[in-house]
Amino acid sequence: MKTRSLSGIVLFALSILVLSCSKDSGSKDDSIPQEQLEAIAGLYNMTEYRISPAQDLNGDTVFSENLMDELDCQMGSIILREDLSYSWFNTELAITFITNQQYAIFCDVTSTKTGTWDLVNNQIVLSRGDDGTYSLNEGTLTRTEGNALPGFEQLVFVKQ
Repeated sequence: MKTRSLSGIVLFALSILVLSCSKDSGSKDDSIPQEQLEAIAGLYNMTEYRISPAQDLNGDTVFSENLMDELDCQMGSIILREDLSYSWFNTELAITFITNQQYAIFCDVTSTKTGTWDLVNNQIVLSRGDDGTYSLNEGTLTRTEGNALPGFEQLVFVKQ
């Protein structure tokens, strides 16, 4: 009777083990080749935050469509990992309309978001819808929205 109980327990345990372990359990998504994952993964820093119309926020009498030229405090980074997770860091902006297509724009808090990413038709798609879809071209991630202020036209991140 003990042998029968013991073999039943062992059989049950083996069944659980076989059913709970699949070939892909705990591994990365095999749909993206490892070489491509290694090429994509890394730190991308924001180099452009394009807006329309151009603004002169730093008072140098030069109007720019790139907020990176106008606000020293503006920053953003995306870290894409080989396990298809990401971290996204960005300085939030406070944007207030003044008059004649002019806006008061100030750096606010720095936000951090995490999630997963995927490669679809040579575009990086972040799992959180508000973080968007980025075209990928030789170490450059570009998100184009095409919106005028208080929205943005384009964000550009370059791999470090």
